Amino acid sequence: MIKPSIFCLTLLAFSLVKVSAEEMPPLPSGPKGPGPFGAFQTTLKYDPAWDKPWRIGDQADVIIRFDDGGHRFVFWRGTSYIPHWVTDNDIWFNNEFIERMGDASGLTGCIEPMSDKQCRYSHVRVLESNEARAVVHWRYAPVDVQYRHPFPDEKTGWADWVDEIHTIYPDGTAVRETTMHSTKPNDFAEWHEAIVVHQPGRKPEDNIEVVAVSLANLKGESRDYSWPRERIAKNRVFENTPENPCIQMVNLKSPKKPFTIVDPEGLEITVFSGNSPNSIFLHWDHWPVSQDKNWSRMATSKDRPSHSSLFNLRNWKEYARTETSVTRLLLNGLTDKPAAALAPLAKSWLTPPSIKVSGDNYESAGFDPTERAWQLTKKEKAAAAPLEITVEADADHPIVNPAFVVKNWGNGGAALALDGKPIHRGKDFRFGHRQTLEGTDLVVWLKFESDKPANISIQPAA
Repeated sequence: MIKPSIFCLTLLAFSLVKVSAEEMPPLPSGPKGPGPFGAFQTTLKYDPAWDKPWRIGDQADVIIRFDDGGHRFVFWRGTSYIPHWVTDNDIWFNNEFIERMGDASGLTGCIEPMSDKQCRYSHVRVLESNEARAVVHWRYAPVDVQYRHPFPDEKTGWADWVDEIHTIYPDGTAVRETTMHSTKPNDFAEWHEAIVVHQPGRKPEDNIEVVAVSLANLKGESRDYSWPRERIAKNRVFENTPENPCIQMVNLKSPKKPFTIVDPEGLEITVFSGNSPNSIFLHWDHWPVSQDKNWSRMATSKDRPSHSSLFNLRNWKEYARTETSVTRLLLNGLTDKPAAALAPLAKSWLTPPSIKVSGDNYESAGFDPTERAWQLTKKEKAAAAPLEITVEADADHPIVNPAFVVKNWGNGGAALALDGKPIHRGKDFRFGHRQTLEGTDLVVWLKFESDKPANISIQPAA
């Protein structure tokens, strides 16, 4: 009989044996405090016993830092690369992923990246990072804890895979473009779940307000909801919501709180009812960090990393569909504003203003919600010339922190004026370049909000 190694015993102990909170390290999210905005590849160190078995290099994880606060956006293998907004006081939050139903696919348990505890099928890469924005690609396969895939195609063997493109801006907002590839795209799939992750030593009440959720709509109407939600069928929905509550906020005990915004068409919101033995909220500790093959273990203490789920968003409008894929969009981030005050941001993304481009050197392809940016192109062989844009904003189509992508701009810099007034490059006006096979594009981000028309001039500069 082969004796298990000390390494294996250590890993098993870390995964299965109850350890005091003092012995469990906090989840890693990089250097504390503000830092240069952008996406950074690194390998986050956790606990030596937990780190040792990972067969990885020195750039396994990705962190997006922000220069206006200690919050960040983290893709860490300890959470199976499920991306998390991390507040400046270390509360982690995510908007779930694609989850399939086990019994429908012939598997058991939760069919999701959360079950991929070794990140066999989950990986992350930085597509773009400059001072104007960061773009990160997360690709994963929903699997069960035995690493089995749902709905394999009988001819090709391809099962479910998911591509998520996250486009993150300096104001702490990001578009999540999720595309599920599947032989069974019409079978049940869960696209969203509001999940709070708790550090060891904290229980849900340490991180979540009793008034845990706020819902709002595009009119700026809002309503707050307290816990616990009773375990009865009728309370699987929020009562007396504002009409079309497409803005949702989780009220964490932190200065900045996570929000989500989706298209209100078809939207349904369902509540996680009930509570756990040690909390007014549901509370599980089979994930994150834990490496044992468990997909639903109720927490009985606060000794290890754990999580709580509050609500699901379901059936909101699809962005695109093919025979073997479905795509949905979600705007999310962290904010210090109340939910109702996010109505202008929501409208600027869901019903953006139109723009007009002057002159013959540039043309516009309109607003791209997957990037939250207007797409423009410098015409082939056009001379270097100012790009003059009129944004036709109004109360129903406001402009909030706009971004512009100018294809074929070249390697030169840019100078910007807003309504004739120069805006110097800095925290309120940022630009960067994106290299492609076809050329070099300019990406511009402007900190500016208005419900009235505005003129933006972008001029070539050294």
